[in-house]
Amino acid sequence: MTGPYTRGDSCSSEASRKHIGQALASYGATDVVFTQRGNRSAIGFRADARQFRIVMPILQSEGALAIRGDIADSRLREANAKILERANRKSWHALALAIDAKLGAVAAGVATLESEFLAHVVLPGNHTVFEELESVIDSAYRSGRRPSLGGPDSAVPHAEPQAAGQAVL
Repeated sequence: MTGPYTRGDSCSSEASRKHIGQALASYGATDVVFTQRGNRSAIGFRADARQFRIVMPILQSEGALAIRGDIADSRLREANAKILERANRKSWHALALAIDAKLGAVAAGVATLESEFLAHVVLPGNHTVFEELESVIDSAYRSGRRPSLGGPDSAVPHAEPQAAGQAVL
């Protein structure tokens, strides 16, 4: 059973952002910034000689209803605003928990900061690793072929993919 705290209902979005900022600063991250453009929010920070950016969608209202001033219209807008705020609180809370888990793994020596946040590393050209590789990964799965990433072992033949259900170490 989950209570309001574990669902993120009792944490404001601002409290979750503050927690994220403090957690990153405690790790040693610098230049922690939060931005929002349209329906997307982003967290940017620097750590371990790398720049990181995490982008998260933010739910927004579809706009004003056609009939203004009606009591039902007002109640509908209020209900919609509450639903959107709750959903966004839950998203920020989930992100705070995920960042805590990643930083905990790094602190325990289970992983490195770069491995935990690899998809969010900002490359020269201002794109993240995920933005650069998303279409390559998608294409590889559609074709069933290993992609050439241009690295030193791109010419080295690799073993056939494991059959479904087999663990790959």
